[in-house]
Amino acid sequence: MGYTTIQYSRKKKVSEIDRLSGLPDNVLIRILSFLPTKLSVATAILGKRWRFLWAHVPNFDFDGETHSPESTMNFSDTINRVMLLSKVQTINTFRLSCFDKCRECEIETWLAAAIARNVQKFDLYIRCHDGFFAGLPRCVFTCKTLVDLRLHGCDLGFICCGLIISLPSLRKLQFSSVQFGCSDEALPRLLSGCPVLEELIIDGIVDRFLKCYIISSSSIKKLILDLKFDTTCVFDSSSSAYKVEINAPLLRYFQLQDCSGMSDCFSEHTLASLIEADISFNNSKVAGEHHLYTLSVLEKIDLLCNVKYLKLSSGMVFNFRAFGDRSKSIMSFDSLIKLELGAHWLFLTKFLESADNLQVLIVREVDACLKHWMEPKEVPKSLLSHLTIIRIEGMGYTQQEFDMFLRTVTESEPGRPGPPQCLELPEHES
Repeated sequence: MGYTTIQYSRKKKVSEIDRLSGLPDNVLIRILSFLPTKLSVATAILGKRWRFLWAHVPNFDFDGETHSPESTMNFSDTINRVMLLSKVQTINTFRLSCFDKCRECEIETWLAAAIARNVQKFDLYIRCHDGFFAGLPRCVFTCKTLVDLRLHGCDLGFICCGLIISLPSLRKLQFSSVQFGCSDEALPRLLSGCPVLEELIIDGIVDRFLKCYIISSSSIKKLILDLKFDTTCVFDSSSSAYKVEINAPLLRYFQLQDCSGMSDCFSEHTLASLIEADISFNNSKVAGEHHLYTLSVLEKIDLLCNVKYLKLSSGMVFNFRAFGDRSKSIMSFDSLIKLELGAHWLFLTKFLESADNLQVLIVREVDACLKHWMEPKEVPKSLLSHLTIIRIEGMGYTQQEFDMFLRTVTESEPGRPGPPQCLELPEHES
């Protein structure tokens, strides 16, 4: 009788390796610092080593919107316990977002505790009961260690009430949907207490009655303004529009968005050191004398004559024909190297005739109703020498306009080396 031998192969059990726990504590703490505090604290259940590792994380991120109402502790009690158990002596970032969940006295206690631990960055989004803007504790504006301050939905009108502003280390300041009250002095007082401020971002100011915003700083190098004003204001010779006065002699980068109806925004002295600008004009809702606003825009653009990099976009309907030769540049843009243009065709003519050293030209998003290209009387100097890259994308134009532009940038002239090295054109439907 034959026997069949059956051999059983026993698979080796591969032990699972916990590579994460094998990392040193300082690396794990660094990883936890990128998580919201709620998740960082939750890692305490992973094991004995993890139990209090979160307490050494130098970043705090409390978000009332993500706090579960079914939690055993309410939002305020959670923050109190985390702050009490934390072992860090220097807080890198303290981020707080709360809506109708915290009392002002609690907020002041938390921020004061963070300041006592040499906090370097505050990111605060605070709304009081019934949606009203919350006032910030006064101690925030005398913090010696603060480097980065970001405020959202706060009321800063109390700054004018004799408050001492002393932020000697602050380098970045950002506002989003804040209130300054009815006084023009709130913002200047705040900036005067920031002697080393380098970057200022203002994204939306909701004061309806404040017409003039004064930005004055001897240290600011980067300025971003996205001011959502009431664009139904009347722009006329009496200049009842909003004003933004800028005095920043060291300014290097300037971004201005949604500046409908503004006047006296900047001066030639303000932009003397400017290297890069990103400007967006939009008068689609500006009432009154459109030709005055058009002339105001042209004058502002001429003040950008020292920049090397310029991005200009607009949803405006310009009345260039009312000005004739006055619509042409009276300034020379000799420093301009790169131009990104998403505006009226006549702006292109303006820059080609005045930017002799232009190297890169990008034209995009010209709406069909803003066309009417006018061919220059002679080939611009930039096309004869420096211009090497031309890109055309997402535009509305007629076949005649397309042919005229193409002929301008590609036809050779005596002394001209030939077409640009790189010419990118979209497919055109006849």
